Amino acid sequence: MIIPKACVAAAALLMIASGCSSETQMDASKRLDQPQIIILQADGLARPDGTLLHYGSDIKSVTAMIERFGPVDQHRNTDCGAGPMAFVASPATGLTANFQNDQLVGWFYDGNGRSARLVNDISVGSTYTELSNAMPVEMQADSTLGVEFFAGDPAGFVGGFLSGQSHDAVVESLYSGTNCFFR
Repeated sequence: MIIPKACVAAAALLMIASGCSSETQMDASKRLDQPQIIILQADGLARPDGTLLHYGSDIKSVTAMIERFGPVDQHRNTDCGAGPMAFVASPATGLTANFQNDQLVGWFYDGNGRSARLVNDISVGSTYTELSNAMPVEMQADSTLGVEFFAGDPAGFVGGFLSGQSHDAVVESLYSGTNCFFR
């Protein structure tokens, strides 16, 4: 039996009119509204959809990206060694974006590892072995802040802190760019 194109089109319109596809459309819009993971980069922040916020990006754009995860705290510190800094911190993710003159200059992450990670899947909770298998790592032997490392990245470096000095030590935090550390 051959079904005319007009009958197929009419059946499709009936399905659409009856709401058969509305659930799929609502599911798709819900997925678009949900925050995506933040990609921590040596030169800024990114999202999997290709949105890049390099160092120098304005505070409003970066804040809007971080606010997708929930409310943010904003504060300033005029006593940083690098000069006065503003911070936008997300309690929901553990990410703090650092700004000078309202431009992104760095970030610090000590969240749960589900909200943000490096492009090579390294995050808080990764082991030293996983980190060193993913990228070149150099330990900062004279750090006054803890067991600190620098890891190579094509765009620069990412630093961080480990829970100890063994191969099964875990990454406790990550950072890049200008931060307000008191060494």
